[in-house]
Amino acid sequence: MKPLTQKTLVLLLFVISNTLLPATYSAFAQNPSTLKWSQIKTPHFRVIFPKGTDSLAQRTANVLETIHEPVSNSLGISPRPIPFLLQNQTVIANGFVTITPRYSEFNTASLPNETLLGTNNWVDLLSVHEYRHVVQFEKAFQGKGKILRFLFGNRGPELIASLAVPNWFWEGDAVGTETAFTASGRGRIPSFDMALRTQLLTRGMFPYAKAVAGSYSDYVPNHYVNGYFLTTYLKNKFGKQVWDGILTGLYEQPFYPFSFSNNVKKATGLSVEKLYQQAYEDVSEQWKTQALSIKETPASYYEITRPSHFTNYEFPQLIEDGRVVALKSGLSAIQQLVLVSKIGKEEKIVDIGVLNDANTLSASGNKVVWTEVAYHPRWTMKTYSVIKIVDVKKGIIQQLTHKSRLTAPALDPDGAKVVAVETDVTNVNSLVVLDAQSGKELNRITNVTNALFIHPTWVDNKKVVVVRLLNGKKTILTIDVATGKAEEAFEPVNENIAHPYQNGEWIYFNSGITGIDNIYAFHTLTKQRFQVTNRKFGAFNAVVSVNGKSLVFNDFTEKGHRIASMPLDTSTWVPFDEQLHKPVRYFGQILVQEAGQNLLKSIGDSTYHVKGYRKSNLLNFTATGLLLNSLDNNLTLGLSSQNLLNTAIATGGITYNANENTMGHFVSATYQGWYPLVDFSYTNGQRKASVYLDKDTKLDSLRSDTWKQQQWLMGFRLPLNFTHSKYKETLSLGVHLSINQVEGYDLPKRLNLSSGINGNVNAMIYSIAYSRLLKRAVRDIAPQWGQAISLYHRKSFTSVLDGGISSIQGIAYFPGLVRHHSFRIRGAYQYQSALKTVDGDVNPRFYSFTTTIAMPRGYSYQNLENLWTATAEYALPIADPDWNWGRFLYIKRIKSTFFADLGQGETYYSKIKKQDLVNYTSLG
Repeated sequence: MKPLTQKTLVLLLFVISNTLLPATYSAFAQNPSTLKWSQIKTPHFRVIFPKGTDSLAQRTANVLETIHEPVSNSLGISPRPIPFLLQNQTVIANGFVTITPRYSEFNTASLPNETLLGTNNWVDLLSVHEYRHVVQFEKAFQGKGKILRFLFGNRGPELIASLAVPNWFWEGDAVGTETAFTASGRGRIPSFDMALRTQLLTRGMFPYAKAVAGSYSDYVPNHYVNGYFLTTYLKNKFGKQVWDGILTGLYEQPFYPFSFSNNVKKATGLSVEKLYQQAYEDVSEQWKTQALSIKETPASYYEITRPSHFTNYEFPQLIEDGRVVALKSGLSAIQQLVLVSKIGKEEKIVDIGVLNDANTLSASGNKVVWTEVAYHPRWTMKTYSVIKIVDVKKGIIQQLTHKSRLTAPALDPDGAKVVAVETDVTNVNSLVVLDAQSGKELNRITNVTNALFIHPTWVDNKKVVVVRLLNGKKTILTIDVATGKAEEAFEPVNENIAHPYQNGEWIYFNSGITGIDNIYAFHTLTKQRFQVTNRKFGAFNAVVSVNGKSLVFNDFTEKGHRIASMPLDTSTWVPFDEQLHKPVRYFGQILVQEAGQNLLKSIGDSTYHVKGYRKSNLLNFTATGLLLNSLDNNLTLGLSSQNLLNTAIATGGITYNANENTMGHFVSATYQGWYPLVDFSYTNGQRKASVYLDKDTKLDSLRSDTWKQQQWLMGFRLPLNFTHSKYKETLSLGVHLSINQVEGYDLPKRLNLSSGINGNVNAMIYSIAYSRLLKRAVRDIAPQWGQAISLYHRKSFTSVLDGGISSIQGIAYFPGLVRHHSFRIRGAYQYQSALKTVDGDVNPRFYSFTTTIAMPRGYSYQNLENLWTATAEYALPIADPDWNWGRFLYIKRIKSTFFADLGQGETYYSKIKKQDLVNYTSLG
């Protein structure tokens, strides 16, 4: 076999890196350095957790041991022991599994959002869902995965899994598992599949490619939703072991085209396209039958000029002049608060930042409150949930709390107090009452059972109503905020109740008990319950109008949530009878097949030994695997190691510099456990540079040289995150020492010196980078507004060679002429120092450092004393056609970028002669 040429290897690296990078799920996030850790070891798991959260860790360990065998059974494999890391410093409710390194991570703070949680305990839900991912990944270590693991570490099986298995299987199968093994799960929550149900009943089935790859022209339910129905359909039709056979066959022969579909067909006789069609036809028939039995309650919509693309107007709240405040979002809009009048006039109040979405909004008088995620500037796992308040009339926005963990805030009728839900770092849940002017805590409501409170709202200035979730059941409480005395409206039920709101004798709330979310009312005197709305797709978030004559809510349609109203006539309400409601239970058969019951109804009560976990565990060899990364002008291929706390990362391999067209090998390590990051790297490879050496300033005097360079780099970086609104704002500072050993550096030799120069080149490197970019809507080509600037300075000292390079680069984003278009300008200046002597000759001991700015497209880098570059780009979507040619090609978007790149450089000689300027121009 012939050896790979450099160009062939570079092309191979590029193709593999662009294929594999999306499969890397882990983020290099860190906790405060003062946080101490403990661990528990069980027969099948290791639970690593912050000190002080022992009870949560013990429960998690028992839950994992309880579900270990049942969750694994249907895929025919028992995973090797695996670590689970509990994160308590962040308010962002999430979890993930990765095999590079191989572990799972839970963010333990529960967000009171009923569309995700249902009636489950948050960490219980995470345990079932994420452990199913562990089982799925373990299958990838079978068959050819064993060989790739031997060659490339865990990245080998990850490569197979990411290339061969579609996203819809991973998440759909996990959602099906959480639905079968818990009392709730997203397969039982109507709002989970509401958009798909609406699409199938109003527009029909999209092509398979569009359903799995998405669209810029239509809202397409995500891979969690379509995957749930595809995986569940096969389980229903062919039994719970069907996916075991499919994956076993796949990993035996994963590399031929369409292996996944071929193995589905071998096991079931269905291609994935046919599977998609039959699954959607199956559930469509059930939903059509359900829809035929619905006698819709009438409702009228606020006559907003409807956007051409999917847009939501959610959580309507009334202000004192009768207009509605709503949260607007969609394919064409970033999240924003808008005011809407009955005749449909819309006025934007404010674009909001990273929303900590508890699925609620509150207004009183002329004020509106909501919560956003706030970030610790250094520790990426340390996040907060802060309350913001806006005065609609005055346009004044105030951040009411700082470094808080509050969600679902609600204003009292006078706009003087705010009640909110808090989950602290030890997972204790509370209701907190704050002053709406200062943010000062006025009262804290005791919660001896540590139940989760969901969506509190005020009855009057003294009482609130709130949903309480405890032991898998919900009820509505009325709480006196001064005394903490609570009264249940009804006996707790296993029903996904949300959004309580009291007006007079009636408490309104949402429930999906019929299989469709609708609004219900409970009469506090007679203790009777009524169904208020009976909408075909979903009605949510009721409030009574200012005059008390109508009910305002958001109603789901094929184009998103719309603001609706209906007369407030209690005579039209239907007395509630649970026996009359027969929701579509698509999960019913897999519930019988796989679980037969809620596995978490009874979990173990073992007390496991707790011992310390040392952050000094720097190397994690199970993390070793294939590293593929493309950054700036460099492409790397190699091995990596990452410890479980993300404090130590090490890599090694080969690297390619696209500016100089050279290759080398490297090792690098970063320690992230201190406030500044500590970097070390070593590279050994070729360098290449071109320089003008003719004193007569002829442009044909350009000379090139290639030499060897070893570089040791060590120093500190400080990445900071200042995001606090709709702009993502970051700052990075760095200072490094580089020691370069050069060999065969011959550029000075071209000046008739006796020989080239070998030896050390020592330099200090200083860098600053800042960026501020606006959030993007789905249809945006690029940020509509944004700025970025970076500065770089490198200067040699006590070296056999002399050199220096300094640069400044800036980028600015602007809106284009039409919505979603983008105009970007970029400018850069670079100065290469120590390149000439006093009399104007080239310094025979100058050293060429690697450039830090990009050359105009189509040109290789040349050493110039001064170099200016500028770029103007106009990017626009031409069409969003959703064209599909079988399984070979699907075109979501056709877009174009018009660019003009300009550059001008000065050689190392006289700057006053016009011919000394080197000009670059690229248009395209």
